[in-house]
Amino acid sequence: MTLDEIRSLLDAMPPNEDEIIQKGNLLDLNNCSVEFKIHHGWDIAHGNLCDKLWGEFNIKLLRHVRDNCQDENLLETEISNLSLEDSHWEWFKKSIAYRTDEYHWFFLSADSKPQGACLIYHPKQSIFDKGNIFYIEYLAVAPWNRQNPMNNKQFSGIGSILIKSAIAYSCNALRLRPGFSLHSLPKAKTYYERIGMQHFPSLDKDQLNYFEMAEAKAAQYAGAV
Repeated sequence: MTLDEIRSLLDAMPPNEDEIIQKGNLLDLNNCSVEFKIHHGWDIAHGNLCDKLWGEFNIKLLRHVRDNCQDENLLETEISNLSLEDSHWEWFKKSIAYRTDEYHWFFLSADSKPQGACLIYHPKQSIFDKGNIFYIEYLAVAPWNRQNPMNNKQFSGIGSILIKSAIAYSCNALRLRPGFSLHSLPKAKTYYERIGMQHFPSLDKDQLNYFEMAEAKAAQYAGAV
């Protein structure tokens, strides 16, 4: 069976609703309360749905920018200003590649759509004290939850909710100490600095800066859910 055939089957299959580790409420762009759920665990259907819905939105967004750009010479600049750094990530293929016990998946759903996704690896040695923490391999929010010229953001804070949920899970279920690290995409650096992560240039990789959140800060951050 080819990957395209598997995708076609998954399109007709709802994501797994079994392991929900957190529920809460978000305010949408109309200030209405919408319930969210965080699903933990490997589920290829969730990954496929991220690719499908997020990809469709990004295509509409690029068309919108193209159709509304009055100066062709500025089109490349307009596109580069969009938050598309992770648009090439294929969550379906990542679901196939990362399914062993050291990896844990988190998907945040609301309004019957995936609003964010996070994949962590454990254990990862902390640069602060050599304790065991987790490493965020991938973290992304749906493109409609980012500033864009086509629509107002539907929801805010999705990435932070996912990180806090991952910290809680890693401490309670994986017996890790509070803390996590990652390599940041360039446009996400200011966000990670804002939430209190520290940059360690010696561990940078290509154009990706290495950040880690210290134990006390991570415990405080996770407690602010």
